[in-house]
Amino acid sequence: MRYVRIDNPLRLGKRVGHTSAATIETLRRPFTLRRLRNVLCSVLLIAAGIIASGLVVSSHAIAQDGSASGEDDASGWVTGAFPCFTPRPTPCPGRCSQLAGIAQNFDNVVPPALPPDWLATNALGPPPLWVTSNSGAETPPNAAFVDDPGVVSDKRLDSLHFPISGTGVQLLFEHNFNLEASDVDPNVGFDGGVLEISFDGGNTFQDILAVGGSFSLGGYNRTISTDRGSPIAGRQAWSGNSGGFICTIVTLPFLPPGGRFRWRMASDNSGSGEGWRVDTVVITLCEPVPCQPPTPPPRPTPAPRPNPP
Repeated sequence: MRYVRIDNPLRLGKRVGHTSAATIETLRRPFTLRRLRNVLCSVLLIAAGIIASGLVVSSHAIAQDGSASGEDDASGWVTGAFPCFTPRPTPCPGRCSQLAGIAQNFDNVVPPALPPDWLATNALGPPPLWVTSNSGAETPPNAAFVDDPGVVSDKRLDSLHFPISGTGVQLLFEHNFNLEASDVDPNVGFDGGVLEISFDGGNTFQDILAVGGSFSLGGYNRTISTDRGSPIAGRQAWSGNSGGFICTIVTLPFLPPGGRFRWRMASDNSGSGEGWRVDTVVITLCEPVPCQPPTPPPRPTPAPRPNPP
C-alpha cells in the first residue's frame, strides 16, 4: 500500500471534492496507527535480536553503587534472581572511568548449543564436550554442563572474547559440581575443575591465581592427586561434591581487550562423577572513558555599589 503525505488538508479537499473534516480525519487515522505499529515492530525486532544473543554490554545495566539493575529487560537480569551478586563496595574512582558490566545466563540458546563466541574443546578424552543443558540449572532454563568420565580427559569451556576491558575486575558465577574425590582425605581431589584466563585472545591460559586473581568467595577446595594421571595434577581445584549451587567471586586487577575466561574440567584414570554445571556469569569492571574537564566554580556576583550622594 502506498501512503500519501497530507501537507494541507484544505488542498486535498479541493482535489477530491467537498471533503469534510470527518473524512480527512478518517484518512489520517490509518496512517497514524500503521506508522505506530511499524515503529513498535521495529523496536521489538531489535530487542529480540539483543535477547537472542544472550549477551549484554552496558554501562547503564550497572547502577552507580555497583548493584544490578532490574529495569533493563534486554540484559536478562532480574533483581534477586542471582543470589551470588553483591554490590561493589566502591564505585569507579576519578572522572576518567565508569562502571560497566557484561552478563551471560545461557538461557537464550537452544540446548546443546552454546552462546555466540563461546567455545568448547576436548584436549583429551572422548565426547561429550561442554554443552548447554535444560536440566538442573540454578536460573532456569539452561546452564552450561560437562560430564566427569572414568578416563583421562581435559574438557574446556572458553568464554567469548570480552568486548570490554578495564581495571578493578569482579567476576561472579554460580556453579554446581560433583567430581570424583578422596573419601579419606577431604583435601585431596581426583577429578577437578579450575578457572583460567587468557590475556592474548585465547592463545594461552593461566590459572586465575597465577595472574594475581583472588577468591573472595567460593574458591578452590582441594588439591588434585598427582598419582592418577590427571592433566591438572598437583593444582588447587574444585573437587568433591558442592552439595548444590555455590557462589564464586573472583577479583582481578585488570581485564585486557579480547580477554577470555576458561572453565576447565580434568579427570583421571580411576572413577567418575556426575559432572560440573556453570550458570549465570557476571563481570563488572571500571572501563576508561574520556576525561571531562572539571566544572569551574561559579564566579561570585559583585555587590552593587551605592550611588554617591
